Amino acid sequence: MKKKFHIYMLGLLMILVSCAKSIDEKPVSEGTLEAFFKSRLDAEAALAGMYGEFQSTMIGETQYSNRITWWGEARSDNWERRLSYSVNATNEIEFNGLTANNSYADYSFLYSTIGRANLLIKKLPEIKNFAAPGSPTALTPAQEASYTAQAHAMRALCYFWIARVWGNAPIRTEPYTNINDQAEAAKEPQEKILAQAIADLELAYQLTAKNQTPTVWYLGEGAICAIMADIYMWKHDYENAIVWFKRLFAAKSPTGKVYNASGAQATGAGGAVADLQSGTTWNTQFVSPASSVESIFNIHWDFVSNGCACMAGVSRTTNEPQIRMADPLWTDWPKVSTATYGTTTATTDLRVRQTYNITSATSQPIRDRSFWKFYAGTFTPATATAGYSFVTALYTSNLPAAQETNVYIPLYRLSGMYLLYAEALNKIGDRENAVKYLNLIKARAGVPTVSAAQFASVNDLENAILKERQFELIGEGVRWFDLVRTDKVKEVMDPILIARQTAAGNAVTGWGDDKRKYYWPFSTNVMYANSMLVQNEPYGGQ
Repeated sequence: MKKKFHIYMLGLLMILVSCAKSIDEKPVSEGTLEAFFKSRLDAEAALAGMYGEFQSTMIGETQYSNRITWWGEARSDNWERRLSYSVNATNEIEFNGLTANNSYADYSFLYSTIGRANLLIKKLPEIKNFAAPGSPTALTPAQEASYTAQAHAMRALCYFWIARVWGNAPIRTEPYTNINDQAEAAKEPQEKILAQAIADLELAYQLTAKNQTPTVWYLGEGAICAIMADIYMWKHDYENAIVWFKRLFAAKSPTGKVYNASGAQATGAGGAVADLQSGTTWNTQFVSPASSVESIFNIHWDFVSNGCACMAGVSRTTNEPQIRMADPLWTDWPKVSTATYGTTTATTDLRVRQTYNITSATSQPIRDRSFWKFYAGTFTPATATAGYSFVTALYTSNLPAAQETNVYIPLYRLSGMYLLYAEALNKIGDRENAVKYLNLIKARAGVPTVSAAQFASVNDLENAILKERQFELIGEGVRWFDLVRTDKVKEVMDPILIARQTAAGNAVTGWGDDKRKYYWPFSTNVMYANSMLVQNEPYGGQ
């Protein structure tokens, strides 16, 4: 979705400059709010502003500030620092030495989106007082319900991110409507934040019309169910998670197809490779999500409105980002050529060549391991570039530069939810159906399927599911949360950190045993702005 919140801000500015210059005019903060939320157009501009703020938070306002990656993956085994970079924020993430001065420790961007959602929830019911029912500017009951549902769902999504990144944090459910409103607040426990998100999503689900073909850029029925299932998985409440998985399966995709109709009827039932984007066109769901049976909720980043989506690690660009695909993942993902993708020789895993340049060498200084998952094009082997010491990944000749390309980052899609569902089934003892859903993803990717007998324990199968999620969802902001949710951070990251520390000549401590470090510190800026906020431990001495 385009960043239409500029329209909202422009409207407010026009109201401000057009105020009568009289001695009794009201203060700017009060007058502006009173002049807004009087019509359907105001509501839609505010709704666009809410989505725009969220997408700006996740993709970033400046080059390589894509927080979806820094928060959701950078601390995991998906990415590693390019050795030519010594940016403090990146170094801290690389060596698990986070401090309050890290630029990504600032949560205010998510609270800005929450503030917009709060204002919508507060003000949408008031529009009927200004625009009479049936008038061209009126907000119909159905529209009011839909917009209110989206605001509650967005608030829930933001609080879910906050709970997973910082653990404990403040909760605010009322908008700032007066300069005298109390802005400071103490942090609440993670469980209370998740409870707030669940309450928001329950109301959003009640208000949302069911069995409708959704717009993938908005939080509709399927997206609400996906977020709720994700939250219950985080809480290890597998029975409730399964309830919401089945509600998701009953919802419609942007193509009008029900995601998994038979899977909505009984636990473990249903599911077919036909539910998913085909393996040879796997990339389509990223470059054209509105036409994919898999899409649930995507960010819409339009380069004309938003500028370049120049993202660290996951962006195709001529500049060198601070991070690249990590060595363990680079060497672990099968690359044996046995299948075809279009007219090009592909790998055993049809996703590989549609994700990154497998011919890159580790010594390349610039386009090393080019990540092109979110871009359209024909993915061909690399070739030497005259006059340079590195090779360049080739695309179709008419492919626009990264600065002139729209990017549609998925927050939720069906294959990720199928694998999360497999994890839930495994946890409740239904190993056969867990493997069935795991195999749907493997079959679509063109890799060998597995049997339940191959896994000696729940943990073994869980590791297989998590590995498949790593291959399937890299770049989509989930790997770190997968490791935290399943308590596998030390198991996965300890050897990696030891290797990094050894190579750098640092003290070799590995990950350590302090699980409080799963969460980020609050940034110095946030601490200065909120005297009631107590720093997360073990960062309290910073």
